[in-house]
Amino acid sequence: MSASGLLYRILPLFLAILHFSAQASVSQDSLSIYGRNKEIPEQFKKPILTALSYFPELKEVHIIFRIRKHYTPLTTKPNFLGVFAPKDHRTYIVTISNETSDTLTRLLFQNLSFEEQVGIMGHELSHVVDFNGKNFVQSVAGGTGHVSRKYLDKMEFNTDRICIEHGLGKYLEAYSMHVRQSMHVHNWRGVDFVNEKNETHEAYMNPDTIEKYMDNAASSR
Repeated sequence: MSASGLLYRILPLFLAILHFSAQASVSQDSLSIYGRNKEIPEQFKKPILTALSYFPELKEVHIIFRIRKHYTPLTTKPNFLGVFAPKDHRTYIVTISNETSDTLTRLLFQNLSFEEQVGIMGHELSHVVDFNGKNFVQSVAGGTGHVSRKYLDKMEFNTDRICIEHGLGKYLEAYSMHVRQSMHVHNWRGVDFVNEKNETHEAYMNPDTIEKYMDNAASSR
């Protein structure tokens, strides 16, 4: 084969590679925008940035993602002083557990697929959206409400709704299915109720409910 013939065969492949690289770079640059004011563990950067890209209102919010040994696989809360600070000066802490009880090991962030990681991180960021929309009095009232099981169920259900409204329904559904398959339950009330056999309460949305809310969101557009 002549040099010109070889070049003719290679050139389209070379251009395709350049195009793919450029697209990947643009995508990464776009995701990096959402990493501003965030402290993110390197090993979880991709799923966290992907989830953050669905929450443009959090671009300037200071969020610390930290890895700790913790019974609950993921938790989100404002730092102590953040409760008293104006909305524009609050800091939120998302704790990613790297060790828990044997029963909950399959729910650790490190043991989830990429889609499941984005889904549960979307849920945690929806907590930030919810918290950040409250003033001091509302934040204190919410903290007091945490002693009520009914309040907690309603709060987690609403947090899933926020997540779906931000376009993360399919990711959340993947995580919801994983939890139910791993824990052998239909409804999931969270790790504090892991040994509870009563499944009448739907705190975190089950896959069927997520589908309904996604359908409603699509029809309202």
